[in-house]
Amino acid sequence: MIQKLREELIKLSTEIITTREDQDLVVLYEKARSIYERLAVLKFIDEKLSDVEVDVSKNVVASRFEKVANAVLSGNIAVPESNPHEEDIMTPGMETIKGMVSEMPSEMVLEQVFAEFVAKPEFVKNDKEDVTSVERQIKAEQSNKPKSLNDTLGKDMQVGLNDRLAFVKHLFNNNMEDYTRVLSQLNTIDTEERSVAFINNMVKPEYNNWEGKEEYETRLMALIERRFA
Repeated sequence: MIQKLREELIKLSTEIITTREDQDLVVLYEKARSIYERLAVLKFIDEKLSDVEVDVSKNVVASRFEKVANAVLSGNIAVPESNPHEEDIMTPGMETIKGMVSEMPSEMVLEQVFAEFVAKPEFVKNDKEDVTSVERQIKAEQSNKPKSLNDTLGKDMQVGLNDRLAFVKHLFNNNMEDYTRVLSQLNTIDTEERSVAFINNMVKPEYNNWEGKEEYETRLMALIERRFA
C-alpha cells in the first residue's frame, strides 16, 4: 500500500508540474488536495501502523486501524494541517505545490482518509487457485472497462542497453538513480507535448541544460516521440 501511495504521489505531482498555463485552477486544486490526502495517510501509517504488514492481511490493518481510529475520534482529533515529514518525501516538483498544500482543509478525519485506501483490495498470492481466480477477475474488469489513453498508447518507453548507458553517462552524470527516476516519470505522462515540457522545464535545468550533449538529447527525444507514434 505504501508503495502504491508513493507512486500516486509521483504521478499527481508530475501532472501538476507539466500542466499547461491555461489549465483550470479547480483541476489543479483537486490534484493538490489528493496529494495532501495521500501524504496524510503515509504519515499516519508511518506513525501508527509501522509494525503491521499492510500488504499481507487487510483484516489485520482494518482491526488495528479501528482501534486507533476510535481513540482518535473520541478525542475529536483531525488530520494535521501540515506534514512535518514533507522534506523526507523525495517527490520532484513538491516545492511547486507546497503553497497549495498548506491551504488544504484540516477537517478530514483519519478514518475517512484511511478507509478509502484500505477499501482497495490488496491481492496476495496464497495458492495457485486463489491467484487464478484473481487473474480471471482482473481480466474481466479490464475487458469491460473502456480503454484509457495509456491503454491505447500501449507499453512504457523502450530504451535499449546502448542508449541507456549513453543517457546515464552523458545526460545524467553517471547517476543511474536519476535516470531511472526520470524514465519512471516519463512513463506516467500521457502526451508527447507534456513529456517534452517535463524534460525541458524540470530535467534539463538540473544538468546544465545538456549543453554539448545535443546528440544524446536528440536520441532521447526520438524515443519519446516513438512512444506516442
